[in-house]
Amino acid sequence: MPAPQHFYFVLLQHTLPLDLAGPLQVLLEARRAGQPIEIHYVSAEREQIMDGGLMLHQLSPLPGQLNANNVVILPGCNDSFATYDSPAGLVTQQWLEEQARYDPYILTICSGAVLAAKAGLINNKACTTHFALIERFRQTFRACKVADNRIFVQDGKLFSSAGISSGIDMTLHFVSLQFGEYVAAQVAKEMLVYFRRNGQDPQLSPWLQHRNHMHRALHQVQDLICSEVGCSHSLQTLANSAHLSVRQLSRLFKQTLGITPGEYVSSIKVAHAKALLSRSNIQIEAIAEACGYSSARHFRRIWNQYESLSPSQYRQAHQH
Repeated sequence: MPAPQHFYFVLLQHTLPLDLAGPLQVLLEARRAGQPIEIHYVSAEREQIMDGGLMLHQLSPLPGQLNANNVVILPGCNDSFATYDSPAGLVTQQWLEEQARYDPYILTICSGAVLAAKAGLINNKACTTHFALIERFRQTFRACKVADNRIFVQDGKLFSSAGISSGIDMTLHFVSLQFGEYVAAQVAKEMLVYFRRNGQDPQLSPWLQHRNHMHRALHQVQDLICSEVGCSHSLQTLANSAHLSVRQLSRLFKQTLGITPGEYVSSIKVAHAKALLSRSNIQIEAIAEACGYSSARHFRRIWNQYESLSPSQYRQAHQH
């Protein structure tokens, strides 16, 4: 089993409950799905009162040296500028400045971006925050590239969200990058999350698309397709898995998702191929086999329906 990834929720007075609870629930569901996740609640003070009066006790102290695989999560606070200028806020700010040299992942929710900016973590980086804070943020932190009307923004290892429920969207995106798109899709289904995007937000993976419905049989078929990408399931096999006829399954896909079962299968296989191309040097023939295609020629024919770049060109453009 791989070493766990450590997530640190940094808490201050008047933390907004959903800024904490939303991302936390995503991580808990991912952990229940078998991912090696360790969660820590840390603060400059042993106790904190959240916005709304909920008291948090026995918080852990701010940790010492982090590492590049650790994740720091900064939920927003009510009256954020004053909170971050409090004694505990200044201690937290200094701690963040010190940790920056170790290059952990930084996730901000709502006004958590203000704390990150005060610590110099967002200089010359793209970010977003709650719409009510955008103008003040822009005037105060001129070195930051703050974006309007965005659900969340990723710039390298910095992830920032507009706040409140959008922290869920951002954390799901992070989970998909760290633990795979199938895990994120399972978490999203468990949480009954509706994915919101606009044209500038990161493109939603096919693994997460077409899950905004409540039809159990359809989710069951989608789970089978996503968990066995390397298999070539017939329509009959897919229908049997949900105790449906082929006709019923095809109609259900079209009515609920607006696509055919074959189109959904192809989109998942191409998404899996993209992940393999961008993260490995596996030969195209092996990728075709891993995606359940009988030959590289068959794979390329389907690929060309989705991408203008060839698989080799896609690899060159997306490998780091």
